[in-house]
Amino acid sequence: MKSISKIIVLTIMAAAVVAYAAGKSHKKIFRKPQMPAVDVYRVGNPSDIPVMLKYTARLKSIGDVEVTARIAGTLIKKFYTEGAFVKKGDLLYRIEPDTYKARLEKARADLQNALASLKKAKKDWQRVSILYKHNNASQKTMDSASAAYEIAKANVEGARANLKIATINYNYTYVRAPISGITGMKSVDVGNLVINGTKLLRITKMNPIYAEFSIPDTDVIRYIKDKSLKPSKIAAVLEINGKKYGEQGYVNFIDELIDRRTSSVKARAVFPNPVNYLMPGEFVRIKLEGVYRKNAIVIPQRAVLQNPMGTMVFMVDKGKVQARPIKIGGTSGHYFVVENGLKKGELVIVDNFFRVRPGMPVKIDKIIDAKGR
Repeated sequence: MKSISKIIVLTIMAAAVVAYAAGKSHKKIFRKPQMPAVDVYRVGNPSDIPVMLKYTARLKSIGDVEVTARIAGTLIKKFYTEGAFVKKGDLLYRIEPDTYKARLEKARADLQNALASLKKAKKDWQRVSILYKHNNASQKTMDSASAAYEIAKANVEGARANLKIATINYNYTYVRAPISGITGMKSVDVGNLVINGTKLLRITKMNPIYAEFSIPDTDVIRYIKDKSLKPSKIAAVLEINGKKYGEQGYVNFIDELIDRRTSSVKARAVFPNPVNYLMPGEFVRIKLEGVYRKNAIVIPQRAVLQNPMGTMVFMVDKGKVQARPIKIGGTSGHYFVVENGLKKGELVIVDNFFRVRPGMPVKIDKIIDAKGR
């Protein structure tokens, strides 16, 4: 009997221990969760914000010249290396000069003869004029001397013109670079006969170089259509394969018309290219600087979230999380420009997104503003 009573007592004690342990475990499991802490950004006053616009651009030469022969003859020598840089005036080809040299020498001799004839005709006219004045020469003789003198003067002018043409044609036997640039592949081999208009090679001007691109009409209206903002005030930077190009350029043309097919405006920037690093036809990224968004509100880029419904932020309102859809209108450094959805003084969450959800109470750990304070 005593042993049975002892067993009952031990059983009751064990059950009490189990119940106590279960009670503690139950309290631990259903303990009230801690309120998550977040950092927030306080939306500041609207202000003029510098905006960096980025577009795809294509490089284009500012000068592209097809060098052609200006006279007929045989190419006797080539003086340039294909693909190399040449300066304006550098000798590229020589066309056989013999015939043109002979014509030049003949034109010089013809001019000398014409000058000699003019000298004689002038003296004859002066002599006859004196005789005619004293009634010692007839009107016919006077008229003949005067006509011979005028003809001699005309012959001199004709001889000078022929000499000029002969000189030009002889100089055309030296084919020179009309611009500085990179030479292309030759079109004709030495030894071939060429005529006026035969294509010899192409020279492409490389420095400076253009970057042509299109600006969406919305960006033009929002940022650029400012009467005080001239294209030359817009600085431009190039990115090639993700790397910044070392020379800064500037916008030198923005069209006044919108292309209806693309809803964009054509634009062009010019960049120094002193070592011919940039190549015509190359696709690059261009950034425009010196453009401002008037009366804009900005928030840190890290505060902006994307979901299937669009762009949004989490805010703290009366101690609880609120989801707010917003519309973004460009970037400014590490900030997004907000077109609508926010106003001055509102608190936007910038961290701890995975621990918060709409309607949840949160504790604000730190409040920062545009100056990082």
